[in-house]
Parts: sequence; C-alpha cells; structure tokens
Amino acid sequence: MFRIGIIGSDSSHARAFSGLANLPKEDNRCPFPDVRVTHILGETPQSAASVAQACRIPVIAGTPEDLYGQVDAVMILYRQGNLHYPAALPFLEQGIPVWIDKPVTIDPEECRLLINLARKNKTLLAGGSTCKYCPDVLRLKSEFLSLCQENTFISGAFNFPGEIHSPYGGIYFYGGHAAEILTTIFGKDVRCIKADVHCGNLVALVKYDTFTVTINFSQVSDFHAALYASSRVVCSAIDISQVYYQGFSRFVEALRRGTPPEPLEDLLLPVRILNTLERAILEGESELL
Repeated sequence: MFRIGIIGSDSSHARAFSGLANLPKEDNRCPFPDVRVTHILGETPQSAASVAQACRIPVIAGTPEDLYGQVDAVMILYRQGNLHYPAALPFLEQGIPVWIDKPVTIDPEECRLLINLARKNKTLLAGGSTCKYCPDVLRLKSEFLSLCQENTFISGAFNFPGEIHSPYGGIYFYGGHAAEILTTIFGKDVRCIKADVHCGNLVALVKYDTFTVTINFSQVSDFHAALYASSRVVCSAIDISQVYYQGFSRFVEALRRGTPPEPLEDLLLPVRILNTLERAILEGESELL
C-alpha cells in the first residue's frame, strides 16, 4: 500500500486527488486499491479538516515533520507556485517521492535545484499540469506530427484561461496548463514569445523555428485548438474533464515503477516558458532563456 500525504488543502485539487484515492465509486471499489491518502497538511487547520472529512483522510498533520516515516510520497498542491520549492525540498532531502502541482516552481533555478536533488538522492520527482495527459491533447500531438511529416503544417492556435492579475501568482496560476498543452502538442523547441494585452485579454504568439502558435488566454469554460496546414485544417475541442484521473494514474504508475513519468528536464521547460511569457507581457517580446 502506498501512503500519500497531501500538502496544501485550499486548492480543489486536494479534494480531487484525495477522492480518487480514498472514495469508492458506484461499484464500491476504489480505482487505486494499492493507494491511500493518509495524511494532509493544510494552509489552515480548518481547510485541512474540511478536506479530511470529505475524503476520509485519517490524519491531519501539523508540520511537515509529522509526515516523515509515515507516508511513501507527497503531493504538493499549493495554489501559489512560489510555495512549492520550500515545501518540496525537505521531502526530497528525506528521499520521499514528490509530485508538485503546476507551476512546479516560478523560478527556473529553484526547479533546477529540485531536479538535481532528486537525481542525487535517486528520488522520484514529478508533476506539472495534468492537461498534458488529456486524450484530446495527445490526439492533437499525433495530428501535428502527421502534418509535419506531410510538410504541410503552417501554424496552430488554442485557448486556455490565464489571469495576468490572479491573486495566486498572476499568469503562473493557470498559465502552466497552457505551457504544457503547448509543448505536448507542438514540441519543446520554443524560441521566443510575443505578448499583447488588449481589453484585459492576453494573447501570446509563441515562435518556433518554422511556425508560430497563438494562445488566447480568454476566461471561458470551453477549450479548442486548431492546426492549420496547406493540406487541411484540424479543429478539436479539448476536454479536460478527466485530467485529475489521468494525471493521478501517471503518478501512481510512477510510484509502482519507481521511475518518473517523464524526463525530469520536462519539469523545467514550462517554468522557463512562463518566465518568458511574464517578461513578454512587460516588454512585448522575449526570448526563451
């Protein structure tokens, strides 16, 4: 049995992931019989107690040290990305596997330090946006690769929420989802980003070597993507309704295998992209550093 500790109780993700592990479905079975969320450490005792009661979590921890030796892995789910590095650091130092919600960090150097520590201690480190596992996103990736093989792809576009002035870290709060949808579909070789803010809406033009991708960060509830090619145009909705399950499944599989679901370097790229986007919002255009 894998015992998981949740760190951060204010986000809806705490209930989503804990529910997947602890709450039986209609057939009275849990989808992950070898996994339970056994501990939760919250921003406040009240929010931790609320999630614990709703999701049948037996132990409400008072400090990170209360989890040492009591859990086999932790999931860090703070809404504020700047809290992720200090929260993850002591667990990686203890050799405890860590999954970190998006954004993994807001500082590339902090992300590099976590990656290096995970390697040094041979400890599992994973996380980021679960949207990268969405079947629609993976299908669009396949369509993109097919169009590239045909040498007909021209450009792409998609929309996803992103608030410049979010109280939870501005564009970093939701922007991590868009960054990983981008790199999953269109690849990792981002060169630079242009940004335009008009009537409160952010539009980003992401430049690759031979094409561009437009991201409209509009606050709407339906998400769509388009791939433009000389041979055809591919349009698709992006249904993220099952991404909690898809992301949690990948983490559980990683725990069973003892290896991360993706290369550790993949955790760093979205942070670099968000840093670049933040500079582009201020300067108009910025190269990926």
